[in-house]
Amino acid sequence: MRALLLASLAITHVTLINPGDSAPRSDVTVVVRDGRIAEIGNAAPADAQIVDGRGKFLIPGLWDMHVHLSWVTSSALPVLIANGVTTVRDMGSKLSEIDEWRARIASGILVGPRILRVGPILNGKSFNKYQMVPGNPDATRGAARTLEFVGVDFIKIHRRFPRDSYFALLDEAKQLGIDVVGHIPMTVTPEEASDAGQVTIEHTETLFEGTFSAALKGRLSDAIRHFREAEADKLFARFVKNHTVVDPTIGAWNAVVDPNAKNDPRLRYVATSLKKVPTPPTSDSEMREMLDTLAEFRQVVRQMHRDGVTLVTGTDIAGTRIPGFTLHDELANFVECGLTPLEALRAATLTPAIVTHRDRNLGTIEVGKIADLVLLDANPLDDIHNTERIAAVIVSGQLFDRAALDALLRQAEELAARN
Repeated sequence: MRALLLASLAITHVTLINPGDSAPRSDVTVVVRDGRIAEIGNAAPADAQIVDGRGKFLIPGLWDMHVHLSWVTSSALPVLIANGVTTVRDMGSKLSEIDEWRARIASGILVGPRILRVGPILNGKSFNKYQMVPGNPDATRGAARTLEFVGVDFIKIHRRFPRDSYFALLDEAKQLGIDVVGHIPMTVTPEEASDAGQVTIEHTETLFEGTFSAALKGRLSDAIRHFREAEADKLFARFVKNHTVVDPTIGAWNAVVDPNAKNDPRLRYVATSLKKVPTPPTSDSEMREMLDTLAEFRQVVRQMHRDGVTLVTGTDIAGTRIPGFTLHDELANFVECGLTPLEALRAATLTPAIVTHRDRNLGTIEVGKIADLVLLDANPLDDIHNTERIAAVIVSGQLFDRAALDALLRQAEELAARN
């Protein structure tokens, strides 16, 4: 499905919601030309294709900061666009495959989001085909130089990465000018990871996987509650001081505790071979502990937000397998954890652009920036679920109206049924 590529496009009489602003702007006309936002004012050029924005709301394109596209195949790409997700950060896939998709998207052969990627994950013990095990610190420095040479956007580490190699990596990455993201290794404390300069920490549970494990002799939920009450504020103050960003991926746990996850109608957009829904606990006590743990994770996210930790939205779609739709679930999770709808939108637009050093071109609706936009039929500041009510998506100036978005979903469903 090809979008309409127009020389000039004007969204007229729309309410503009800019996550960098404190209040919406009503009755605005946004003019897009040559893939960028050319004007924000009151008038449309005479030669522009008009999109009537009366009663509608315009937000920047959404970001998913934690995907694994090789796991979910290229059929996920149109589903992401249909959900207004215009940029993703791939956190571990086959680099050659991702780069091929990026080239095909750029040329218009494929419909899909802008993809930032880490390439293979660095780990101390490989457990999937998208990982590297460099070994000692010297080899780790060499791996970092190799990844920087091939042009990855970030370097990701996983939880089994050795302690001495971890600090060697952070030092080498700093010299190379490339950010390190990922899990906190099991032999490194969250404080040490923050002080060393790890830019983003992925998954709430990574705070408890390693050096806190000695405290986890009883119920995990009790240990997390103790951490929140006794230690969390001090740790989160350090995150704030060091500008450490957390991508909590709250929704990745929801499927584990949802007994109806296998009946989610959105699974029709997932390849048949990939429909692996986590099996819920079988005993009442296990389910109760899992629910209590998930509730504690949410309280940790609430506390991080209260303490001023920078949060971004990510779904870890390798786990849920459902692309696009789960980003809207995560926005709702953020609001349930105490963020306002505007703060949640900021975590899915402006903040990811800043964290990835792309805010000069992305993240807000401003003149000169790339025209990645989502037109909504209802106000997301009234109800965050209104981000799901998408009238149109604009990607680098290319317009996908509702009919085109529905066609993308049909295409994805057909692809999923064949794979």
